[in-house]
Amino acid sequence: MSLQQEVARLNKEAWEYADQVVSGDIPAGSYVRQQCQNALDRRAAVQAGTCPYTYDPGKAVKPALFSTMMCKHLKGPLAGEAIELDGWQLFMISQIYGWFREDGRRVVRTVYFEVPRKNGKSTICSVLGLYHLFADNEASAEIYSAAKTRDQARIVFGDAQAMVRGSNALAGQLGVHRNNIHHLPTNSKFEPLASDAGSLEGRNPSFSIVDEVHTHPNPEVWDVLAVASGARAQPLQFGITTAGTNREGVAYQLRDYLIKVITKQVDDDSFWGQIYTIDNDDDWRDPKSWAKANPGYGKSVQPDDMERLSKQAGESPSARVNYLTKRLNVWQNASEAWLNMSDWDLCGKLPRMPMSEWKGQPCYIGLDLASVSDFACVSVLFPKDGLVYQYVQSFLPEDTVYNKGGSMGRLYQQWADEGRIIMTEGNVNDFKYIKEHILKLCETYNVKEIAFDAWSANELSADFIDRGLPMVKVGQGIGSMSGPSKSYEKLVKSGKLVHGDDPVINWHAGNCEAFHDVNDNIKVRKSIEANKIDGIIASIMALGRLEVHGGLRESIYNVRGIRTL
Repeated sequence: MSLQQEVARLNKEAWEYADQVVSGDIPAGSYVRQQCQNALDRRAAVQAGTCPYTYDPGKAVKPALFSTMMCKHLKGPLAGEAIELDGWQLFMISQIYGWFREDGRRVVRTVYFEVPRKNGKSTICSVLGLYHLFADNEASAEIYSAAKTRDQARIVFGDAQAMVRGSNALAGQLGVHRNNIHHLPTNSKFEPLASDAGSLEGRNPSFSIVDEVHTHPNPEVWDVLAVASGARAQPLQFGITTAGTNREGVAYQLRDYLIKVITKQVDDDSFWGQIYTIDNDDDWRDPKSWAKANPGYGKSVQPDDMERLSKQAGESPSARVNYLTKRLNVWQNASEAWLNMSDWDLCGKLPRMPMSEWKGQPCYIGLDLASVSDFACVSVLFPKDGLVYQYVQSFLPEDTVYNKGGSMGRLYQQWADEGRIIMTEGNVNDFKYIKEHILKLCETYNVKEIAFDAWSANELSADFIDRGLPMVKVGQGIGSMSGPSKSYEKLVKSGKLVHGDDPVINWHAGNCEAFHDVNDNIKVRKSIEANKIDGIIASIMALGRLEVHGGLRESIYNVRGIRTL
């Protein structure tokens, strides 16, 4: 086959992939379908003469030709064979490298790509790194593989080293050292970098790979790389990752922006990417959804392996988080989930009467006022007939609500508009609002005890004690919180917690993870600062006081049944 014929074949496969995704012949999530449709629409615009860009078929698949001619597989049954890209990879390559502006430079400058594990993520990054090193016609090219840790950065770089050593075509042109691959004729280099932004100063990347973007706690490295490449004519920054648990990190911000680009809320043709995941209404246990999230399903991703991991995820909350984030690209809230969220969701479907109908009934209150500028929560628990009815009121400073960025900022404002969050004036929580709320609770209901943490509510609790309210200090150490935390988990598992499906508290519940000590005590905590759990902690404190006073009492009819005379 001639080079011209090979170029035509690769382009045909790339565009056929888009056609088959849009037609439904290839299963894919909504974001991938929309991105494929966007590409087809642009191609139609070119044919109609209404597109400002041109498509160059040869340049579109040049990295794919480089892969086939120069690079070999390193592992598995294909080890030693040429790396031939699949349709989904060809489509990606064609959209990044095929479109050009009027000035002859590439349209795409930034790529954010989410794809689950086992889909050849590191392989494609290594191939592209080597391609940019000497085949992209960039003088003094600087290629960097950046990650949170040097070990992570070396995964892509190490694969690239092995590819060079395993290919006579590459080994004859490139030099390989421990931390450097270089091409002397063009004075170009490829190096790994850890997430020390300071180490990037003075560099001028032409192509940068940021691996596992979700592990980066902030956008510092991403931003430094973007700024450092400004002197290049057509730099390319390539972020690739699985889903993660930090919705406040740079990956989720990039994801949020990409979704706006894909759905045409934002007009930015320089930013391109894909999000391979399942849709919201998909059942993650269904093999049909596995193919949607994994473009390499049936090839590099084995169905029996997915089935095995799916079964494990069904039994263990922590395994489920790992399975959903790493194998289906579904973002989660905590790295080691404490509560089974399926059980939690079932509890949310139980009927719960309006709180006002509990007037005069006994209840227990928990206060979590740990943060002066973020969430403060008051939880009220009403025990009745073997069930616990939970009502949580959340408070946030109005500055926090309005200044919060990204997707969580929009949720904060939505929850405030819906009355699920009471906003207090200013940039810190005004305890006046919380004080008024608690005093109203004490006037309306038969409040048995109010559990508080002396460290965070000292001044407020002193005022309540002077008023004669039943305040009880509760320590936040593992010894004090383990028992009620385990009891709370049992309530959820047994379907005896009626929480009303409050989306704020649903989020808090999903953010909880459990630390276990050597004595099997547990401490409920959050994995990162951005993941709030205040409503759950307040509820656990209240439950602890309820248990001290006898805990739940089953309805006598549930215990002995109904007797007839």
